[in-house]
This record gives sequence, structure tokens and C-alpha cells, in this order.
Amino acid sequence: MRKNGKSFLCLFTVILGSILTLSGQTAQTILQRVDEHNSGSQAPADIQMTMIMKIHDGNTVKTRELKAWTKNIHDADDWRIMKFLSPADVAGIGLLVLAENQMYLYLPEFRRIRRIASSTKKSSFQGSDFSYHDLETLDFSGSYHPTIMDQTENSWRLELLRKEGADRPYAKIRMTVDKETYMPLSMEMYDEDGDLWKKMNNEIQKVGQYHIASRIRIEDKKKGSYTTLKMRDIEVDQGIDDEVFTQRFLKRRM
Repeated sequence: MRKNGKSFLCLFTVILGSILTLSGQTAQTILQRVDEHNSGSQAPADIQMTMIMKIHDGNTVKTRELKAWTKNIHDADDWRIMKFLSPADVAGIGLLVLAENQMYLYLPEFRRIRRIASSTKKSSFQGSDFSYHDLETLDFSGSYHPTIMDQTENSWRLELLRKEGADRPYAKIRMTVDKETYMPLSMEMYDEDGDLWKKMNNEIQKVGQYHIASRIRIEDKKKGSYTTLKMRDIEVDQGIDDEVFTQRFLKRRM
């Protein structure tokens, strides 16, 4: 009996493992597919869009307009550039991201470009609830260990624990992933003490064959403020020239 019981347990384990592998339901597989659809093989080669940023702090709302370009670099960090168009007090300010350790801010008032140091990436990006870290291209599966917390008919809920040595501000993330698009619908980000720091919600839009976040709302629970980003005039696979992702273009007037 003991031998048969052991054999049955081994067979059950093999069958269960095969089902999980074939159905792609393992936490690691789900997270890898999230990466593929966000910035990997299932993402556009490039994206160009206009963004409307609204910063809500108490009774104050500040509105900003930006232009953004992204280029998907296979097996490497994506390139990204964002330039403020309005209002006048921020027009011309730009951010260039080429890699995790290559992030540059252009301040037209001083006519200079400064490199964003790792020690300052937790700070606010131009008064918004996005930090510089939040604007990096994030390889979730390379930075976090995932487990499935629960699931519904339409989504999975994952818990991501930061890997040792990963340069990420959030020690833990709880992410809800849409089963059809593999896009994150929401995220709860926690600090080193396990306290909820930020919450993010995404609205997903289909552009061509791709699914893209068309509205992002990020709330800083510690500050009691939130910021929304609304994307419009989204264009994909336009063959954007590499020259766009340079310090020279960062300084160019729009």
C-alpha cells in the first residue's frame, strides 16, 4: 500500500506539473508573458504618443502635456524619451531613458543635461506621483519572484517579491493580470516595511494588433496625492529613427 501510495503521489505530481506547463498557468510563465506584451516580443517595435498628465494634490490640479517615444530593443532595456510641451513653466523639460543606469534629464532653464543618479530615482518626476524608477523599463520576471495568490475567470492575482540584489524600490508588488491580454490591470506596491506605498490602475486599449495602457492612475498612499496619464494620438511601428533617442534630440525645441 505504501509503495502504491508513493507511486500514485509521484504520478499525480507529474500530471499536475504537465497540466500547469501546457496551460501556461505557472506564475513565472504568466510574468514572463506580461514582460513580452509590455516591452518584449509581443510589444510594438516603437510607440509615439501624446500624454496628458494631471497631478492631483489636495484641492490643486496641475495639467501637463507631453510627447513620448518608445523603442523596443530586443533582449535589452527599451529606449524612451519624454518631452513636456506645456504649460510654459515646464515646456522643454525632457527625460531620456536608455537603460537602468542611463537616465538623463534636460532642464532648458539651465541649458544642461544631468544624469539621474540611482540614489535619486525614488524622487518625484517633475512633481508627479511617478518616480524616476516608475518610468524605467521594468523587466518584472528578472527582478521579482512571482506566486499566484488567486484568480478569477478573467484575471490572475500575483504576488511579486523582489529578488536579492535587484535595484527596485518596491519590496513587494501585488499585480492583477488580464488573462486575455497579459497586461497588468492594477498594481499595489509595498515598501521595505511591508506598508502599502503606491497603487496603480491601468485602462487597456487595442491599437492595431497590440494592447497598450491608454490611461494610468498612480496614487501615493503616503502623500495622499495621485497622478493620471491619458494617452492619445497613439501610433505604433512607425520606424522611429534612433536619432530621436539621443541627448541632442532631448535638447531640441518642439
